[in-house]
Amino acid sequence: MKTLTIDLPQEFTPQQEHDLKMELAGTLYTKGLLSTSEAAALVGIGRGEFITQMGQYGYSILASYTEADLEHDLTAIHHYFGHQLPDATQ
Repeated sequence: MKTLTIDLPQEFTPQQEHDLKMELAGTLYTKGLLSTSEAAALVGIGRGEFITQMGQYGYSILASYTEADLEHDLTAIHHYFGHQLPDATQ
């Protein structure tokens, strides 16, 4: 990853810094430029915590979820459970 340095006002609290990182990471995730793991690393928190906090900042984990992702997930579920699932397109 590249490094970006931003000079913030001295008055920024740790919470404001966290908020700024979440806004940046959330935007980059929803644009498909970062994975959830990469976005979490940008913020300095775990992936699960990032996913949990996304809603608090107005972002959806499904923002970049495509039809191809759904098909892949359904195939994986079918393989794992070993039986036919109903057609999701009906």
